[in-house]
Amino acid sequence: MFSTLRTRFGIPGVISVIALVFAMFGGAYAASNSSGGGKATASAKAKKGPRGPKGATGPAGPAGAQGPAGPQGAKGDAGANGAPGATGATGLAGTSVTNTALAKGNVNCPEGGAEFKVGSGAPTRACSGSPWTAGGTLPSGQTETGTWSIAYPGGTFAEFTVPISFPIPLKEAGEAFFFTSEQVENQEFEVAGKDTGCRWGLFEVNAKPEAKKTGTLCVFSQEYSTLNETGIHPPGEPLEPGFGPAGGLVNMNRTNAAAQSIAYGVWAVTAK
Repeated sequence: MFSTLRTRFGIPGVISVIALVFAMFGGAYAASNSSGGGKATASAKAKKGPRGPKGATGPAGPAGAQGPAGPQGAKGDAGANGAPGATGATGLAGTSVTNTALAKGNVNCPEGGAEFKVGSGAPTRACSGSPWTAGGTLPSGQTETGTWSIAYPGGTFAEFTVPISFPIPLKEAGEAFFFTSEQVENQEFEVAGKDTGCRWGLFEVNAKPEAKKTGTLCVFSQEYSTLNETGIHPPGEPLEPGFGPAGGLVNMNRTNAAAQSIAYGVWAVTAK
């Protein structure tokens, strides 16, 4: 049969005839299956199988970059007070303060006193005051100073006194000297050719009056108008020159009874 077709149509013709036959069979097959309402196409699809088991969790990825800070939140309400804590254990007893009396002549308290100490700590001392500040007298060689002044209106009285009172009394009386403002300005502190030991710089800054000799009272005037000094004597002893344990009185004589009299200055006394 193929020999007859090949002889009649040749090889190309035979191939064409075969292709035509297959095409016809394919169309007939499709037509026979289309009578099922198109269900052949849906049934031809592959069915989805059951879901497989869940796989293991993979490793965590690297941390991402930190994001920007968010806005600050509103302040919260105050919390309730907590319950009181338990009472602590009783502490050890403290060290008592010791009090030791210091006799007179002690290197730290020459006039005596007391020393207070806690354990091995540094001591604290309370020294007694010097005897002349507790009703005693000014020690020998010690100096105390003060000021004095007088303002007397014009009148008929020609003589009066200016008191010089010692805050700390002396044991003994002594010799007294008075210097006018002119004598102080010229630094003239000699009397009858003898150095009195009295010194004061009238116009020197922070100058203090001095009585360099023991048993000497030096009275210096800074202002001296219409007055003459006639002498210094202890209170109650107008005829005895010098000063007493409590101080002295400076006698003043007015040169012009009608004018106002003014005088003031400083003084210094050194105990015997």
